[in-house]
Amino acid sequence: MIWAAGLAALLTLLNSVIAWRLAARYQCASIADVFWPLHHLVSMTTVLLLMPQNLSSASLLTVILVMLWGVRLATHLSIRQAGVEEDPRYQAIRAGIGADFDRKSLYLIFIPQALMAWFISLLLIPALTAAQWHPLAYVGLLLSCAGLLWEIVADLQLSAFLKMRAHQASSDSHVLTRGLWSFSRHPNYFGEWVFWLGHAITAALLINGFLIVSLAAMGLLTFLLLRFTGVARSEPGIADKRPDYAAYQASVPAFFPSPIKMWSALTQSAQQAPNTKHQLGWWLLLFAVGLAGHADLARAQGLPAQSWFFDVRIDDKDVGFHEFNLRRVPSGYTMEATVEFRYKILGVTVFSYEHAVNERYDADLCLQSISSETKTNGKSQSLNGRAVTEGFALTAQPSAQPPTQPSTQPATSVDANCLLTFAYWTPKLLSQSQILNGQTGELVDIVITTEDSADSDQLLYALTGDNIDVRLGYDEAGNWRTLDSTLQNGRLLSYRLRQ
Repeated sequence: MIWAAGLAALLTLLNSVIAWRLAARYQCASIADVFWPLHHLVSMTTVLLLMPQNLSSASLLTVILVMLWGVRLATHLSIRQAGVEEDPRYQAIRAGIGADFDRKSLYLIFIPQALMAWFISLLLIPALTAAQWHPLAYVGLLLSCAGLLWEIVADLQLSAFLKMRAHQASSDSHVLTRGLWSFSRHPNYFGEWVFWLGHAITAALLINGFLIVSLAAMGLLTFLLLRFTGVARSEPGIADKRPDYAAYQASVPAFFPSPIKMWSALTQSAQQAPNTKHQLGWWLLLFAVGLAGHADLARAQGLPAQSWFFDVRIDDKDVGFHEFNLRRVPSGYTMEATVEFRYKILGVTVFSYEHAVNERYDADLCLQSISSETKTNGKSQSLNGRAVTEGFALTAQPSAQPPTQPSTQPATSVDANCLLTFAYWTPKLLSQSQILNGQTGELVDIVITTEDSADSDQLLYALTGDNIDVRLGYDEAGNWRTLDSTLQNGRLLSYRLRQ
């Protein structure tokens, strides 16, 4: 074991020299971060090849898990660093050392980093070499899987948020406070810590005497993430650039999530989904919360100001148009839509429909207010609504009649605090089970299913409900392109985007 671990250390040091030369050539010490997971992979691979091992299914899963972690993290960091300046942490060190930074960084940054990665990688030796696994060792393996998922979701949410913020003029004042970032200010670091904690537990249970190594390795990693290269070095100065960050620091823990807040999120999710058929473990539900948060962010960043103009037909007859105009505002989005249909027989209008609506959404695409006017065959009606504490308050009345005392009724849904109308323009609609009818104010139960499409470049979804039979077409990027609906009289209503 000793000679194999020693050779792993030498190869990891050689890897650090390669990283150092690249950093000097490109004048970017941030390359050290990319090599951090690669050092672990070099150490693990060396031990795997040189030490006698009995690769059980659990051992093989450990190898796959570490490979996924290392390749994913190295790729993520490489993409994030491409074309950007050196990380401020390394800029501060470079400024402190001065002109001799390139030479001194070898033994001040790159070699110590490699040795620390090698030492933490020693936690993998028991999993790779143990002939039999203690049943409790599988708990550590599951914990590592949970940590990896947590880290991936946190990075995905952050990437989506940064893309969204790039489109906003006041981006410097925005702070990511949703998803896993509502539990911890550094959930990606926390996921990394949980990932290696699982391996430490497995190592301590598989080989007697490895408890000391496990404790030392976790102590080192905790110090690195909290005090050396992680939280302590990344937060100074953020509050000066983003005024909202001070409040975020005061309300959200830096590293370890608050169990009370996590439990609150879990119970809230359970209350919002009382008909769930399959109950998962609490941590899986929290991952679902995180993934949902990422999905919302991804959809939001994919919705810059844009317009859609559809030509509308019933069977083979042109009947009018439907125009949508989405705009960004400081609080989120506004959607203005106009519809005008005229169905004629022998030049005589037998059916007319006009509808104009103004909707306001927050940054999460939750409806905040709606105002619509509809005229069907000359008969008018109006609808106004706004988000309130207990749900959504609506006022609907025929506009042709004298105003009367409005009847306000709170609307409830699967998530009464995040309503959508028939918002075909956002893929978020595809995750809804209830939507608000923007003409009548009624909540409509819907079912969304996927359908096969003859066009390989189109994603087709069926939206069905009471008197609703709609087929929606989106391109691979999630942009709405088509709509087909079978009317109650059997005729086909179709929307085709005007190019």
